[in-house]
Amino acid sequence: MISRWLCEERRRNGATPGFFGELAQAIAGKGVDLTLLSQAADAGPSPEPRPIDGLNVHVFSREGRNPWLLPFDRIIKLWAGYRKAATDAAVIRRFARQHGPFDAVVAQCEEPDGLSCALASLAGGFPPLVTQVHDLRYQFRPEGVRFVRKSSLGFVFRKSARVVANSDQTATWLQREYGVPENKIGQCRIHLTAPFLNLAAPRSANLEPGSPRILFLGALNYKKAPDIFLSAAILLSRELPGWTFVLVGPETSENPFFRAALHKIASAKTIADRVEWLGRLEPSAVIDQIRRARVVVCPSRIETFSRTTIEALALGRPVVVTETTGAAHWVKSTGAGSVVPPNDFRALARAIRDWTSRENVPGSSAMITSELTASKAAEDWIREVRTTIHP
Repeated sequence: MISRWLCEERRRNGATPGFFGELAQAIAGKGVDLTLLSQAADAGPSPEPRPIDGLNVHVFSREGRNPWLLPFDRIIKLWAGYRKAATDAAVIRRFARQHGPFDAVVAQCEEPDGLSCALASLAGGFPPLVTQVHDLRYQFRPEGVRFVRKSSLGFVFRKSARVVANSDQTATWLQREYGVPENKIGQCRIHLTAPFLNLAAPRSANLEPGSPRILFLGALNYKKAPDIFLSAAILLSRELPGWTFVLVGPETSENPFFRAALHKIASAKTIADRVEWLGRLEPSAVIDQIRRARVVVCPSRIETFSRTTIEALALGRPVVVTETTGAAHWVKSTGAGSVVPPNDFRALARAIRDWTSRENVPGSSAMITSELTASKAAEDWIREVRTTIHP
């Protein structure tokens, strides 16, 4: 019997389905009868069938139900948020009743998606809920990272028959921070996208060793830790004369003190004329920067995964990441990089120094591009959902 899944997701106005994308095509291609129930602000008041690339896509509107756009105080926003989630849950429940039977409902854990499905599951006869965890909610405090929204996300996880993480690190947090039992947690890989592979392929025919450039890849905010990268650069400045320290990523921090501190570190005499701030670049330009660099650095303080890490590995560059990054597993398994503690610029500097001194770097491209495909990610998902349906 072919599995029938209902996948609830959000999407940007006028966009193709954002929840699965290429992955949805791969899952459907393996015999799953997949229906996307997609929320958008431009869809009108009623669900309408919108076939996209052969997928069954029904859209319902979120217009006028986003509490964060309402000019009310926090209490009203929280109440409006509950009402919105309850309304969405009613749509999902009605759709499942009218178009069922579905073997499973798959949803993102991010609010309001997971919350809507969890509320819908309170009604009898609702298919098993499988929750996909791409990211978790947290705040940075002086004493460390504090996970937040535990009550609402915890409610989603309790109502889920299966909680699917995108990395070992995420699975660990689900157990430790949210109390999800280990036997309830599954894991599915993240795949490299076709646009990236299409852009990268012409540039991968002849792999050059790279110029004396060390590349930080990520947004310029506290989470991505560009301050740790620049502090490591100061330590390395005398040992690596002539090397350039490059930052690629938009400045997204809203904290003026962090921005000021970042530029103060970069203005140190030993590196002031050796730092390049390139900002946000087009994907093709990012690929060019990765290939020009000798080492790529992604020193996030916390990250459930890190797509930039696996893209750099796919392009044959060694990557230095932190232990609290989900993609660290792939750095370890390829041997093409180092894993260091977060917030430790000295350890980061040592790892960078090590990789700049190596003449031979283990090849990572073949393993990454063969293992992180949409087809293999689809196999992971089919395994997890069938485990839910037939435990």
